[in-house]
Amino acid sequence: MTQPAAPTNHRPSRILRRIVLLSLLALACGAGAEVVSKTVYFLQPDGRSYLLERSLQTDASSHRFFVDKGISQDDLRHVEPKDFAWDDSSRDDLNILTFQAGGFTVIFPGTLAAPQLEEKAGGEFSYRSWDGRRNDDGRFGVWYSPDDFDRFSYTWIFPDNIELLSYTSNRDGDWIRRGNAVSFFASRVNNLTFELRYRVAPVDRPPKALKKSADCPPPETIEVPAACPEPPAVLAGEPGGCGLDCDGDGVINRLDACPDTRGGVVDRRGCPVSDAGDSDGDGVNDEQDLCPGSREGARVDRAGCSLDTDKDGVPDGVDRCLATPEDTAVDASGCRS
Repeated sequence: MTQPAAPTNHRPSRILRRIVLLSLLALACGAGAEVVSKTVYFLQPDGRSYLLERSLQTDASSHRFFVDKGISQDDLRHVEPKDFAWDDSSRDDLNILTFQAGGFTVIFPGTLAAPQLEEKAGGEFSYRSWDGRRNDDGRFGVWYSPDDFDRFSYTWIFPDNIELLSYTSNRDGDWIRRGNAVSFFASRVNNLTFELRYRVAPVDRPPKALKKSADCPPPETIEVPAACPEPPAVLAGEPGGCGLDCDGDGVINRLDACPDTRGGVVDRRGCPVSDAGDSDGDGVNDEQDLCPGSREGARVDRAGCSLDTDKDGVPDGVDRCLATPEDTAVDASGCRS
């Protein structure tokens, strides 16, 4: 292998459950190549565990990806390109993936941990992406050397039971929110850190359980849709502001599948709970439940049908291994059999 010349490093949060990524170090041949970085966190309903996709693309001829000894080759959910070398004997502290290509993508599971993840009252969490340490060159957070990231993106995707409250970065860029996901985009940046706040509700608790936010402005100061009664209920809903609840059922408008409910008990979609009740106990009443026989403990969508993120046949609500590779034989708990 040609001796590489240009190092990059990405240092995400510490990870528990023996999956700990200490550093990403890509060594590349070929100066002047555009450096494109993408990070995507798929946060799980507990607000702590996640599936991480990390990719780096350049015109360089080779890269090396360094991971902690706690990560085995079997822990990697996806690696691209498929031809790579795995070295777990050269160093005592790190394992090394070597790619003879201009970029790579790696996907693996992990868990956010203290001190970077702080749990507060009411199910609120605060996450800081940087652990406060700098390397010998003064680099910190998400960084690249010797130049900057030419194009950089950083995305978090949240499940339905998690409400995103705020997000900030130490560098200028564009934050874009789409549904229950938020992305940061920037050009020519380096040494990036991020902070996110979110509130986690138990999966079996409908959104109406969220409390009003003390930070919300009075309803009369908010621009109100013509169809919204006066005064509208105001619930914590959007970063830097509040969500309106026009029908007062405790489910903010953007999540309410039945926006004209007036009084009575509603399910997690904001629709009336019928006399027929909720026979499978999934939080969606029987009249709206398209899958009335959901398995006990299953995590369901708004139609009452079980979610199975990794498509292994075990519903998310009881799946202890939420990122099992496709076509892998699993046991009743969703883990490798």
